[in-house]
Amino acid sequence: MKRIKLISIFTILFVVLMCKTSLCIDKDDGYGKDVWINNISDNDLKIRVIDVNIIEEKINIDNTYNASAIITMNVANNGRCDIELSNIDIYPYQGGKPTKYFVSTSKDNISGFIGNIKTGDSKNIKIGVALHNTNENIKLEMSNIEDVANETVIKSIKVK
Repeated sequence: MKRIKLISIFTILFVVLMCKTSLCIDKDDGYGKDVWINNISDNDLKIRVIDVNIIEEKINIDNTYNASAIITMNVANNGRCDIELSNIDIYPYQGGKPTKYFVSTSKDNISGFIGNIKTGDSKNIKIGVALHNTNENIKLEMSNIEDVANETVIKSIKVK
């Protein structure tokens, strides 16, 4: 009986450790850091900030913000499985205050984290972030909803 319980505990522990999803950050010289999102195999999804385009005109999304930024990211799937991008939650902040994340299908093609990325593929994604001002860095809080450990990464992006 003890042997069965011991085998069961080790099996459950093994399954939890193998299915764990996490976020971690690596250093980069461009906009600061790359975001890695791991699933069963290491280095499944790499997110790199390519460009930040500031639009200095007021925008109204529930509140009125002084400006907005279009953040272009390259997302590459280096893992063995296709990955659903909508599992990545993004919460932007500026100066300790929450801002809004928005997508649009207009002329800028601000598509956001939508769709699948097949193994070995990469694509550029644009997201919009409302800004309180253009002097402070944008902080993106990223988390994977499939993450068992519920880990979150905060990525700081220079506005200017």
